[in-house]
Amino acid sequence: MLVWLTQTTSGDDEELNLGGRGGDFWETVASDTDSCLGRACPWFRKCYYHRAKHEAGIADVVITNHSKLFSDVKAGHQLLPAYEHLVIDEAHHLEDVAGKHLGMQMKYFTVAHTLTRLYKDSRNGQLPALRQILQSSGSEQAAEWSAVIDRIYPDLLTVKELWDGLSDRLYGLLPERSDAAAGEAGQLVSRILPGRKPKEWDELAELERKLHLTLSEIIRRGDKMLGEMRETESESSSDSLVTDIGGLFKDLASIREQIHFFMGLEDENIVYWMEGSGNFRGKSLQMYAVPVDVSAQLKDLFFDKKRSVVLTSATLSVDKSFQFMIDNLGLGEAQEQGRLMTAMLPSPFRYREQALLVIPRDFPSVKGSVGDARFVDKLVHSLAEAAVVTRGRMLVLFTSYRMLRQVYDPLKEALSTQDINVLAQGVEGGSRNKLIRRFQESSASVLLGTSSFWEGVDIPGEALTCLAIVRLPFQPPNHPLAEAKSELLQAQKKNPFMKLSVPQAVIRFKQGFGRLVRTAQDRGIVIVYDTRVIESYYGKYFLYSLPGPKMEHMLTDQMVPRIAEWLDEGSVS
Repeated sequence: MLVWLTQTTSGDDEELNLGGRGGDFWETVASDTDSCLGRACPWFRKCYYHRAKHEAGIADVVITNHSKLFSDVKAGHQLLPAYEHLVIDEAHHLEDVAGKHLGMQMKYFTVAHTLTRLYKDSRNGQLPALRQILQSSGSEQAAEWSAVIDRIYPDLLTVKELWDGLSDRLYGLLPERSDAAAGEAGQLVSRILPGRKPKEWDELAELERKLHLTLSEIIRRGDKMLGEMRETESESSSDSLVTDIGGLFKDLASIREQIHFFMGLEDENIVYWMEGSGNFRGKSLQMYAVPVDVSAQLKDLFFDKKRSVVLTSATLSVDKSFQFMIDNLGLGEAQEQGRLMTAMLPSPFRYREQALLVIPRDFPSVKGSVGDARFVDKLVHSLAEAAVVTRGRMLVLFTSYRMLRQVYDPLKEALSTQDINVLAQGVEGGSRNKLIRRFQESSASVLLGTSSFWEGVDIPGEALTCLAIVRLPFQPPNHPLAEAKSELLQAQKKNPFMKLSVPQAVIRFKQGFGRLVRTAQDRGIVIVYDTRVIESYYGKYFLYSLPGPKMEHMLTDQMVPRIAEWLDEGSVS
């Protein structure tokens, strides 16, 4: 980090590629709003954060991400300069991001890290560091403050014990085994319904009450002590430490309120759920409380406040209509008042010439369980044949890690004699970007990916010739948030499958399809192995929503000769 500080021009932590313990270390040196000294900091003039903030303040256009947009709203508009016009790109994510930021998410380690930073043991932590400085000053007041710190130590240990106990007990409410559909690989998921609390909830609420009282006592004593220290006003070596500890006490206050809010289960419009991993038990616990409908908040924060808001994305429409997004984002009223304008722009690509979509119509149905051996066997065989004719250069999109892992070994074996490499997310290790780089640099590779590979992956040119979509990307209907949205639609006498599941899957399907053609020169094939696109009554919504590729369905054994023929046509032309 010291070397990086002498070279960086932006101060952006991404340049450091921090992983694992590096992330923990970053937390110990990073400042946030509450622990920043501002102009009193000796590094203020060199500070990358304040420089970026200043540049944003005098800029005509500020480019940021969805997270920062909502963090700014939560921070009372302290992070971004005031603005009248807002353009939201990739706006199909707006509802999800809003839910995450306007709700709450608490991890076991959010609490554990904050406690450890304040006090790990008598020699490590911000409070022991402050106590050491106070002891060396020898004043009467310093002795009083040292005594306050000594009284806070056991309370912090009590909070740690209570939090460990509460986390373990909450983890115990999760199902015994992972319902692979509801969460990511190996995640255990459980929704808590306000009207049907688990029978042990009262005991857990009592643990939370003790936690709340002990935290309140720590914060009261700590804030009083820090207030007195600040009033003495003499410049001292402990100034930055006092600011840091003040920030950590504020974090504790926020933690106290969030846990209390979650355990209270008081709001019928909020979806409460927990997730955890079988490997790390209570230490993997995550608590969520997310509004089931964010449209009113979006209206209040943006649509009614700004002079103009532009929502843009390649995938805002379903079946050539914006209605799904209009309903979800609460723009119906604006539409009725004529304040909403919509436009669908033509693509710069010639999809009929650049993309061929193939559906093997006799492929086994996906109605069976995820581990359907016949389906997996056929899929491996077909992918291997297609990979040979496209010389690798193939991205395969799955909707579950489990199936990806079932396909990985037999496909790798089938292609080993052809010198075609198989890379897989979650199997190879390394980040998404590293995998994509390896795929691009390899002359013949097949890349297997799930959720995060359906969008934001940009592999232009020759590196990607074939895209295979294994199953239509329906979200698990039993995920707590999807379940709650379905219940809301049922209460409104609407069909959740057609009003929610299908449109969401169509948007994701379009995102997946969009991985193939990235430039006007790209040319390639998309194979859709899920025959529901031609057999089901809703399949047409998927195909009609695509930007007009050439579509053909045929028997599985006719597919490879057709792909070879189509690729030859391209090389001739």
